[in-house]
Amino acid sequence: MLSPMPVTTSPTHKKLRVLVVDDHTSTRIAISRLIRQAGSDVITARDGEEALGYLLTQRFDVLLTDLRMPVMDGIELLHHTMKLPDTQRPARVIAISGEYDAGVLHGQPVQFIAKPFDINALLDMLGGKPN
Repeated sequence: MLSPMPVTTSPTHKKLRVLVVDDHTSTRIAISRLIRQAGSDVITARDGEEALGYLLTQRFDVLLTDLRMPVMDGIELLHHTMKLPDTQRPARVIAISGEYDAGVLHGQPVQFIAKPFDINALLDMLGGKPN
């Protein structure tokens, strides 16, 4: 099994706080487990509505969201996220999808990765430059 490289926010090695949003339980658990193994703190949500509740009450460095979900999809969640004050908005937003392509994001400051994806590519995005 691959050993994920540590993902940090700065030279002081502060752990990233990542909000993972996906309606598929197995995908959500697998992604969150791998990101935790890479050294980040992870909170999970099963849809955009639950995720927005977390974004309004907690601070995250990264929002990692599926785009197609029931209740509130990832596209609507991204619109709400971009309207949040800077103090509540994650510095990095990554959208994942097996149904949509990056064109659906209409130039928003969001990174995109298609499912199925390489976990190392995702970990590189987590540790990369903010949007």
